[in-house]
Amino acid sequence: MSENKKTNEVANVENNTIVLQEFLGDLSLKTSDEIADVNTALEQLLNKVQQIWSNNDNNQDVATQAVSLFNQSIDIVEKITFTDSKDLQTLVKLLQHIEAVLKRVIYMDDEMILIRKIFFTLFDLFSKPQFCAYLKDDQYTKTSHKEVYRRIIAVFIDLLSVRLRYIPMVVADSTIRRYTDILSAMYKRVQINIKLNIYDQHIVDRILSLFCRLSDRIIIVPWLLGIGLVKAILECLPLLDINSGGRTLSVIGILHNISRHDDGAAEINSLDGLAILKNFQNNNSHMLNDTNNLLLSMAIALLSTPKQIRSDNKRMNRILNQLLQITMEASKIENHRSNVGFHISEPLGVLAKLFVDDHSLEYALSHAETDPQLDVTSTIDLFVKLFIKLRGASVQKNQLEHFTCTILLNILWSISFQDHYKTKLQQNEEFFKTVKSLAMDSSETVVVDDYVPSSMESMKKAANGILYNLNETLNDKKVDMTNKQPVFNTGSEKPMIMISYAHANDQFCDKILAELARKANLFSLWIDRDHLSSNEDLWEKIALGIKQSYVVLCLLSQDYFNSKSCRKEASFAVKRKKEIIPIYIGEPGDCDWLGMSFLFLISTDAI
Repeated sequence: MSENKKTNEVANVENNTIVLQEFLGDLSLKTSDEIADVNTALEQLLNKVQQIWSNNDNNQDVATQAVSLFNQSIDIVEKITFTDSKDLQTLVKLLQHIEAVLKRVIYMDDEMILIRKIFFTLFDLFSKPQFCAYLKDDQYTKTSHKEVYRRIIAVFIDLLSVRLRYIPMVVADSTIRRYTDILSAMYKRVQINIKLNIYDQHIVDRILSLFCRLSDRIIIVPWLLGIGLVKAILECLPLLDINSGGRTLSVIGILHNISRHDDGAAEINSLDGLAILKNFQNNNSHMLNDTNNLLLSMAIALLSTPKQIRSDNKRMNRILNQLLQITMEASKIENHRSNVGFHISEPLGVLAKLFVDDHSLEYALSHAETDPQLDVTSTIDLFVKLFIKLRGASVQKNQLEHFTCTILLNILWSISFQDHYKTKLQQNEEFFKTVKSLAMDSSETVVVDDYVPSSMESMKKAANGILYNLNETLNDKKVDMTNKQPVFNTGSEKPMIMISYAHANDQFCDKILAELARKANLFSLWIDRDHLSSNEDLWEKIALGIKQSYVVLCLLSQDYFNSKSCRKEASFAVKRKKEIIPIYIGEPGDCDWLGMSFLFLISTDAI
């Protein structure tokens, strides 16, 4: 099956609740023999599992039968007393066979859509009330069943974790909330365990590992937000035994992964997580291994504002050194994973966020300490060569490589804003050719798997932004040629106000529009949301809007400052010598590139 076909199939999944019905809805047909004798139930199920492969070589049927038998095993457990040790031994064999059958399917690279179905079906089964009750140490859970549930939960976690990194995901998956009860039960079990200093490798360490793998799929980080998990993990962090190896790595890894999502970073910061992470790193600097130290550093960078970054420049400079070093090392490895397991997209993602701040960009390109030592040219070449190499993978729609390519293009876009670095990019003909082809490729689409943080834009938008900054776009010429072409149709000579804003501030923008609408007799308005329906290039229309406007109204916020698209609009307005009126949303924020003179300063208190 081609990657494009896989992507289309995944994109068409509208409701994951059908997955459980698909696997279990016709259970009677899959296992037609009624199990009458509870005492021999496990033996009968074991025999059926052992026969699965001999009776069928269709992967879909095999997976369906295995999951169905797993479901029956769970239900039958409630009816067995387990007073006979043979029952537990039989159950262990049964679980081992079910796990082996499902893993055999899960490891098939050409069955990714089926693997996705298995994942969600298993998560649905894992969400049964008896497992939540056991994890909460419910008094009504029979003593004889506690060991049984412990073993079943271990199988669930192992199966859910095994290839989670590769399972196709869609945007709609981020809104799933039916796993909240089981996720809450798991983190509460971990929290109690760590507070009481109980070492339960069989369950608790498995749970932490699963949380780490789940949060590594950034698109589904919302599953873990708003349920108390972040608060619990932050409270557990100072209680960790640093020497507990995998447990420490998982806890720090969870916080790092959650900080890679905008909403996750917001929740961590709302709980004073940045200070907690800094204190933990400072207090344990000599005991943390390199991997844990780097994870903490990346999380701290992702949680920091530009102002916080500059106020702690020594720490941030060390982080930039680390990020460049690990990027260099991972770039030389075929699968782009460093020796400690980081995919190159992880350090690059942090660099993309930090490079919104020009001071961080300048340090990384000109002053960072690496081995071997890089200069400006070799640092830029590192990013350019990686981008060109991964662009081929992007065309093939390899999801992780596509996401990495998007990050790299955003990094190069940040570099292209700097006049003294432009020539380094302009002199690379292969880079220009690749970026131009991407900017002109109308078939370029966003891969459904990947969450893209607000500090980054799509590849096509980044490519056009780079070309504009390097004066290699036709947009300026089009603007000049169509200077007399109206971009609004009011039939009047009223002056036009163009509104420049970050889409994260849509609600505030609505308020501004409502206020301005009261003065519609005095001026006309231009805003990008009114020009999204046509197939024409949006930037061309924005440029025309700026050029033909009387004044540009900039709605300034930290989101605006962090947006390279907003920076592009503001730079174009300054270049065209437009009158600019800033309206600050809340506090003025922190920005080092907005070096423009404003006519007025309007407070949001007046709105």
